[in-house]
Amino acid sequence: MVFELERLVQLCDGVAVISLIAYFLTRTRYASVFVTRKFSRFSVLFMGLIGGLFYVYGIMTGVEIGPYFFSIQVLGPVIAGLIAGVMSGFLAGIFGMLLQVVTGHPLEPSGCLITLLSGIIGGLFRQWNKNELIRIPHVFLLGILIGIIQFSIGEKGIRPEVLMPGEVLEGILDVFLPTIAGLIIFVFIINNLRIEAENTHKSYRMEGEMQAARQIQLGSLPGKTFEWKNLKLAASLIPASYIGGDLYDYLELDDGGLYFALGDVSGKGVPAALLMSSTRMVLRSKLRETRDPCALVSEINRSFLEDGDSKQFITLIVGHINSDTGEVIFCNAGHPPPFIITPSGARVLESDGNLPAGIIEDESYVSQKITLNPGDLLTIVSDGVTEAERFEDLYGVSQVVEKLGQHPFLRPEEVVTLLNDEVKQWTGDNPMSDDSTILTIGFFPAQ
Repeated sequence: MVFELERLVQLCDGVAVISLIAYFLTRTRYASVFVTRKFSRFSVLFMGLIGGLFYVYGIMTGVEIGPYFFSIQVLGPVIAGLIAGVMSGFLAGIFGMLLQVVTGHPLEPSGCLITLLSGIIGGLFRQWNKNELIRIPHVFLLGILIGIIQFSIGEKGIRPEVLMPGEVLEGILDVFLPTIAGLIIFVFIINNLRIEAENTHKSYRMEGEMQAARQIQLGSLPGKTFEWKNLKLAASLIPASYIGGDLYDYLELDDGGLYFALGDVSGKGVPAALLMSSTRMVLRSKLRETRDPCALVSEINRSFLEDGDSKQFITLIVGHINSDTGEVIFCNAGHPPPFIITPSGARVLESDGNLPAGIIEDESYVSQKITLNPGDLLTIVSDGVTEAERFEDLYGVSQVVEKLGQHPFLRPEEVVTLLNDEVKQWTGDNPMSDDSTILTIGFFPAQ
């Protein structure tokens, strides 16, 4: 009994080389040929060429067992057919056989028929699986079918009276094993490439949708700067992700006042953004009935408890300012305290201890009242500013007061720019841990 494993290993080495080349091709600019579900003239010709080259390589790495010649040349046409259809598999066979003649290797009619049939069968298999990933069990059956065709059409066949018993077994393995292994490896590479491309497409589409949502969210907010009567205003909102749960809002009132609000919904992402949008709408709707900041916050509290998720809440400051006198009445519901900037420095307006909205039903909110002197500015920030992180350290309220007290501000925009720059410098290249929102209103009556 003669069984030379080296010849089988040699054929499998050829399969490994073809698989490696196929993998490298999927990482070039021609990767789209292996991914697309539609045929094009280029893909048919390109895979016909590649399949033909694989065919010739298979011929050149063939082995002899007695009077028989075994090779993996059929892999080229089958692969071409699997990728670009029947025509490409057929062209791969034709091109491969032409190269076979050019390189001085003889052609046999049975070998030509096997080659062309293999390419056509690969193309038909591609048509059958055109909208799906190719399943490994199906490829295994395809490899067996190609092997059977090689046995059935071969001129000499594998006859025990010609070969020794060990050579018969080796011949069977040499026909089936390299072909099946090559097809399975190739399909595994292509399936992974297609899954990767699909995931990338989904990622890009999701990113585009999130970018659009970000633009819609930011576009729904009022402008970043505003001047009205004796008041000047500047604001900014920088989400930590594509969209966030912070909000700012302002609106001139028919009684000569200016309504303003800044809030921070618990959580991040889409749920927080949806609650932010509904909060803004509820506030504006309730504003038609009352100007009392505590009544507005109570409506948000009711809305969160009755209509929202019991685990979510919002911290916010709602108020209005008299454009003639500079008098400010506001309600702070668990939000970081606002800051007053005067020519002599900056200070914190401590909160009266109100809880965030959405915590306790029928919470009694208490308002605060201050009066801005000419040139004073009221600044409200979210905790994305005061709790900006650098490793385990937070920026802190004290640093905000310190920085705001070091500069004589002539416009609200200068305050917003300074705080945004401070947060960016503090966090460095680290991603933002929370949305950062700033609202500054200045009282500048005409002299």
